[in-house]
Amino acid sequence: MQGMIRAWRAVTEFGRRTLPKIIVGGLLLVTLNYDVPLPSDRSYVMDRLLAGYHFDFVTWIAGAAVGKLGYEFIRPHDGMTDSDQVAFVRDYMTRIAEYQRLESEIRRIYIDPDITDHEAASAGLRAQRDQRRQEIDARQYVAEAIIQEQVEAILREEGFALGGQVIPPLRFRFTPLPYILIVSPRDRIVTIDQRGLQTGLTVDEQDRIERMVAERFNVSTLVTPIGGLAAYPTMLPETSSLRFAISTAAHEWAHNYLMVALAPVALRYLDDPASRVINETAASIFEDEIAERVFRRFYPELARPDQPAPAASQMPGAQAPGAQAPGAQAPAPPNPDQPPPFDFRAEMRATRLRVDDLLAAGKIEEAEAYMEERRRLFVKNGYAIRKLNQAYFAFHGAYNAVPGGSPTAGRDPIGPAVQALRQRSRSIGEFLRVISRVATLQDVERALQ
Repeated sequence: MQGMIRAWRAVTEFGRRTLPKIIVGGLLLVTLNYDVPLPSDRSYVMDRLLAGYHFDFVTWIAGAAVGKLGYEFIRPHDGMTDSDQVAFVRDYMTRIAEYQRLESEIRRIYIDPDITDHEAASAGLRAQRDQRRQEIDARQYVAEAIIQEQVEAILREEGFALGGQVIPPLRFRFTPLPYILIVSPRDRIVTIDQRGLQTGLTVDEQDRIERMVAERFNVSTLVTPIGGLAAYPTMLPETSSLRFAISTAAHEWAHNYLMVALAPVALRYLDDPASRVINETAASIFEDEIAERVFRRFYPELARPDQPAPAASQMPGAQAPGAQAPGAQAPAPPNPDQPPPFDFRAEMRATRLRVDDLLAAGKIEEAEAYMEERRRLFVKNGYAIRKLNQAYFAFHGAYNAVPGGSPTAGRDPIGPAVQALRQRSRSIGEFLRVISRVATLQDVERALQ
């Protein structure tokens, strides 16, 4: 009996102490079986390949947010009149242009083989450049705050404010921007992955990253600079172009609005190519209209001139095309010895269409050879395209807001459908709110109906 009792106690003690460990261990084996990713996991392997090249978004956002929050408690521009604020921003942009000019002159001195003492030759220019840098840094928060409020004034008129506060508040920083790695399959043109990379990558580093990822996964790759990024605060490049700064601020705010609104095209941006095209095309349309209204109100010299009157051939009762008005002088015939000017848009569109046809026929190598041949043609005609491939078209073709379609978008119907939706909307604000509710091309087409 005592032996049976000891045996029972041993069994119960085993059950109390050891059995839970076995159960927990078994659960861990089942639930954590992907703790070490499979070798075929592209995302994991790409992270390993790009180690040391990733942009640290968390650190940047934290630093930028703290700086912005600190300025909100000071707001020295609140005591400035509208005209003073406009003058301040213009002066800020002038200082940036002067800084860039000085930096360019210094670079030329260091390149000049006839100058032996580069430091001595550039000393005066470097002192001026450094002075401009200090002036720009001291004024940056004020200039950013003024531009933010100028754009928000128009956003408020479009109904994007709650209790007078634009939601989300427009906040941006002038800063060096990360590069973006775009990944597309070789057999079709679509973005299947993208990664933010360090700022200031050299061209040889860009090429090394592209080849490394392309060879590892048999994909098409492109490392490219960008004009803005919808982090929060938004990232804008330091520029002397006020037009570019205001336009990009409006564009990136549209992305942030769609994210705050939990729009499907924002939530699925990285996973669904159609959502990305709808999102980028809508933001480009939004940017153009909002920025133009900011220009007309605050910087009229940047505003586009009024549309010209219709040409005579478009007037009621006009003669048929090719007919000559009485007494008019016939146009000079084209010079057969002079080749027509190079039309980038037409040539790029033809390139994209031909590539689409070749890929659809499964002729991948032929399509890639054709793109390289066309790249050489563009370079010969003054367009410095470093790489023309599937990833290039996947990236640039997503911005399909150009009337008639972007030359890099090919036959993609999404851009024209989004443009048509804008034409049907009563205002640019209504247009963006409709976009926040669509998820697919079919949704856009239903909204058109």
